Amino acid sequence: MNANLFRLVFGLLLASLLVGCSSGPELTEVEGIVTYNGKGMADLRVEFLPDPDKQTSGPRSTGVTDSEGRFKLTCDNQRSGAVVGTHRVVITDEKQWEGLKPTRADADKPLKPSRIPDRYADATKTPFTSIEVKPGGPPIKLEMTGP
Repeated sequence: MNANLFRLVFGLLLASLLVGCSSGPELTEVEGIVTYNGKGMADLRVEFLPDPDKQTSGPRSTGVTDSEGRFKLTCDNQRSGAVVGTHRVVITDEKQWEGLKPTRADADKPLKPSRIPDRYADATKTPFTSIEVKPGGPPIKLEMTGP
C-alpha cells in the first residue's frame, strides 16, 4: 500500500470514529447526592431513565453512592454523564446482594432486606418522576424518606 493511499484510509477511519463519538443524544456531566431521612448512604445504585413521555430518549445512566451519599453518573455507553432532559430515577440498595455471586448456585438464594423503602426501586412507584438534567446544572439532590 502506498503512503498516499494509507493516509487516505487512515484519515477516513479517524473521521468516522470522531463522528461516531459525537453522534447520539446530548449528554452532560451529572453529580448529586442521595439522602435517606436526611443522611447520606453508601452503596445505593442510582439509575436515571430518560422519560420518552417528556421527549427524552437515549440510554440510561447509573452511579453508586459513596459513604456521604454522593454519586456521579455514567451512561450505559460508558460515557460520563446523562442524557439532557427529563428522567425517572430509581434507587436500589446494593447491599441486598452482598455475599451473593452472579452464578447459578446463588440464583435461588434470597436477597437481604433493603435499607430503603421498595417504592424507590420500582420505576412505576418512584416519587422521582420528573428529574431534570440540564447542561451545567447544579448537583441533583434526591431526598428519600421512610420508616
